[in-house]
Amino acid sequence: MRVNKNDIESLVDEFDLIIDCTGKSGPLFPFPIEKEFSPFQVPQRKCIVGYFLGVKPNNPLGISVTVLPEVDEMFEIPAMTEHGPVTILFIMAVPNRELDAFKEIKHAKEFTNQMKNVTQKYFQDIHERIEQDIFTLSDEKAFLQIAIKPVIRKPYATFKNKLVIGCGDSVFLNDPITGQGCNLSSYCAERLYETLIQYRDANWGTQLGEAYWDRTKTFVREVTEWTNAMTQMLPQHIVQLLLAGVEDQKIADKVAEWFEEPQKAHEAFFNLKIK
Repeated sequence: MRVNKNDIESLVDEFDLIIDCTGKSGPLFPFPIEKEFSPFQVPQRKCIVGYFLGVKPNNPLGISVTVLPEVDEMFEIPAMTEHGPVTILFIMAVPNRELDAFKEIKHAKEFTNQMKNVTQKYFQDIHERIEQDIFTLSDEKAFLQIAIKPVIRKPYATFKNKLVIGCGDSVFLNDPITGQGCNLSSYCAERLYETLIQYRDANWGTQLGEAYWDRTKTFVREVTEWTNAMTQMLPQHIVQLLLAGVEDQKIADKVAEWFEEPQKAHEAFFNLKIK
């Protein structure tokens, strides 16, 4: 059942605890914004993504990223769908710059043609692997354009004297550039479980909410600061590190680990080193 703002009063009356997991379309409840972690007033990237047939895979098979400083990033991601193997081409475009080139496109054929044009001009390696005769979206709806304004909220509030907890994108909404939505949501869900177990014999009030926030705040901060930094001009030491990774597989592997363990990314960006 889809829940909307008209339902929340009856839900609060019915349950001892409400957990708001409404995702990027939320939150339903008035969680206060953490201004320290929410510096942006507008989206920093436009997400332009399509699931394509007719792209010869990278060798070795895996996720690859091409960075055009101050313009965009292109992620190439192998995936499996009901139509079989596909290649996800995912552009993170700086608004109103060169790669913000899909405005007003609403149909699959137009999207496909524009992706051909963009790869030919900016991502030649990908374009050379496109099989022109069969290059197409996996289905008519296999593309998306969206812009997200990152915002972090304190993940607990009271509503009609009842505790409400936030989890996932409803309270911790980062730009998708680092792909941390699932990581952050699963991490915080586990910390929420631990907190609920700790308070299972106590009243579920603001003390529980504060304990949950204490458990998650450091990880949220590290993910958010790294993600926000990735949407801006990259620090010179990070640029040099990425360039070194082109020639040194061990460095490239360590950079790849950032997306699995974002604490390492945060350390690399802000402590001027990588482990």
